[in-house]
Amino acid sequence: MSKIFDALRKAETAKKSGSGKVSIPRTTKSVSRGKTSFMKGLDENFRRSLLNLRNAIDSEIKKRDSRVVMFTSAVGGEGKTMIASYLARVLALGETEKILIIDCAVNNPQIHDLFGVKNEKGVLDLLSGEAELSEVITVLDEGALDIITIGTIRSADITQPLFNSERMRSFINAVGEHYDYVLVDTSAILEAPETAIIGALSTGIVIVVEAGRTKREVIKRAMTMVEKLDGEFIGSVLNKKKYYIPEFIYRRV
Repeated sequence: MSKIFDALRKAETAKKSGSGKVSIPRTTKSVSRGKTSFMKGLDENFRRSLLNLRNAIDSEIKKRDSRVVMFTSAVGGEGKTMIASYLARVLALGETEKILIIDCAVNNPQIHDLFGVKNEKGVLDLLSGEAELSEVITVLDEGALDIITIGTIRSADITQPLFNSERMRSFINAVGEHYDYVLVDTSAILEAPETAIIGALSTGIVIVVEAGRTKREVIKRAMTMVEKLDGEFIGSVLNKKKYYIPEFIYRRV
């Protein structure tokens, strides 16, 4: 068994024994993304909306042992990756909490582009046993935000079993114990079977909907799928309603 999954087993043991958070090895890869420039480009109303989303996440899953939140949509192109990415950056501004964002959006992975990091080895390489955890984590140099990209894309018949594996469950449990927030970007739930698999491993689920674009019946189908999963349905983000500022709507669109 590789070192990474030995570490994951230790994380599971630590969690069950109540011995606290374990130290997950982190890569030496570092990317400079200045906070000042980030804040200058962020609309204040948008930031407040993201903080409201954080409060909703805390409120809905506060009784859970971890905050692993999956971001999805009914169909592609609704802005879920942008919302997850900006939320990760806002959460990391506090410096006291450790944030991890993972790209599991096999259909259209964008996290590496949005954060300006290389997509070399990522979560799929980790799950296939071709990389260690320390090889797939990129640390932004302010230290509060870590990134795991998608890695090497594989065919669907290979990818789905990877996400449905014991390695995936151990991985999610371990990072959920180590980080204060784990944000998982996924493909649209109506377009990718693996999204439901990931949702079942998450403690909270957010659906992003683009205003005026997605038909209500399609949204309802997506919500029905989400509500069948084990994760807490936190709510929906109505994106691009006005000035590209998301409005958080609890429970129903």
